[in-house]
Amino acid sequence: MVAIDLEALAKKLDTDKHVLFGYLYYHLDHKYRYQSGENSYVHLFTQRAGDLRHAINLPYLAAILAGQDQEHSKFAWSLGVSLVALALSVGAIIAQLVASP
Repeated sequence: MVAIDLEALAKKLDTDKHVLFGYLYYHLDHKYRYQSGENSYVHLFTQRAGDLRHAINLPYLAAILAGQDQEHSKFAWSLGVSLVALALSVGAIIAQLVASP
């Protein structure tokens, strides 16, 4: 866990620190936390972790971002292939219209 300065981060992102806290704590942590034991959870973001205040699980965040990047890359490739296929289809239709008497 790594402590983050919510005020500095909110200023850098040009948003309110309360909105940023709510997004991290209520949305992202709820979305990505998982149960690792009977009464044990792995959190993405927590208000307190030992002596740390507003701590984020940096290795877990890096893994989540890597997965998101991989999904984006897959989407971009499939979109690119689809656009090339569409362009070829339109080109074939135009060529057929031009070639017909």
